[in-house]
Amino acid sequence: MPPPESLSLELDRAKVLVCVGAGGVGKTTTSAAVAMEAARRGRRVIVLTIDPARRLAAALGLPEIGNQERVVSNESFERLGLEPPRGVLSAMMLDVKTSWDEVVMKYHPEPEAKRRLLENRLYFTLSTALAGSQEYMAMEKLYDLATRTEDPLDLIVLDTPPASQAVDFLDAPSKMLAALDNDATRWLLEPYTTAGRVTSRLFDAGSSFVIRSLGRLTGTATLEELAELLSQFQGMYEGFRQRAKAVRVILSDPSTSFWVVAAPHPSPIETALSFYDRLSADGIPVGAFLLNRAEPDPFEHTPPAPELLRARVLAVGGSEALAERWLQAVQSSHMAATLERERRDQLAAKVGISEARPVRLVPELPVDIHDLAGLEALRASIFGADPPFGEPPVPAFRES
Repeated sequence: MPPPESLSLELDRAKVLVCVGAGGVGKTTTSAAVAMEAARRGRRVIVLTIDPARRLAAALGLPEIGNQERVVSNESFERLGLEPPRGVLSAMMLDVKTSWDEVVMKYHPEPEAKRRLLENRLYFTLSTALAGSQEYMAMEKLYDLATRTEDPLDLIVLDTPPASQAVDFLDAPSKMLAALDNDATRWLLEPYTTAGRVTSRLFDAGSSFVIRSLGRLTGTATLEELAELLSQFQGMYEGFRQRAKAVRVILSDPSTSFWVVAAPHPSPIETALSFYDRLSADGIPVGAFLLNRAEPDPFEHTPPAPELLRARVLAVGGSEALAERWLQAVQSSHMAATLERERRDQLAAKVGISEARPVRLVPELPVDIHDLAGLEALRASIFGADPPFGEPPVPAFRES
């Protein structure tokens, strides 16, 4: 397997690092640990989480994380006896509604139309509940961070929303453009460019059955509000389109690296392969696979004979029953770790393992990650050398 240095080399060359994976595999904390490693290597880095995982704030030593960037202070590290990073680590958690408002305020060219748009009741639905809205705003935020000139970033680590089958957010720009700027939208908007009302258009003889049915079910006023909402976006469509194209360029740039986070079990590995296939279909190479929460192996190779292990427990005063339970536990751990290594090797064979595409088992930590110390332990586990093996410690107590 490639050495851990290959992960560091992949991290060093990246300007944007996108962590993708299904839910429940530690993707958010992994993203933060990767960002911490970059900061320790002297870089100005931000971790942007799209998944609203508020526990990340505590893990970073911050009171809260929101739509504004928060820097993790050196004092937060020092309070826990940790050396502060040479670079700067900051964090942000996407707030979809606030991000929509920021985009409208920043890019809408007409003050009056901007005001009416922000007051439109359907705009609230668009900016909070519309399918794909979260993913699209993630792309807008990525664009802002990647193109900012004041306090420019060396690296953006993007923690994407959980997805079970595909990298849905890759389609977000085109889907949002399709929703706001298509033939049906232009048909609905045409009355606003003439008489300023949509009612007669909705129910004339040429109107579709679907439109007339929607009118009866939702009321003409609702459809008028929809048409008004879309008209208030006039002047922004070209900006949407340009930024969507710019984000696609960013995501396909060689300096952008996609890391797939999974677990060393059949279902998460299958999901990881679906991410790999989808990214490959878009011509986007995967930079690394991280298989989280792997079973630590108590032995380097073949375990010693059971008699020798049992004798060690008896030598420190343990009973036969204790020795047997301990022996079963370490043998079970060794078998599980061996099986997970086999799964890692199978995954590596399928994706074409190389120095540029490492597949790394990340051992499970003995405690949950709830502060910077836990995050530092995860960082060291990901980027450090493989943990030392050896015979497991013998229970240092006597049975009563």
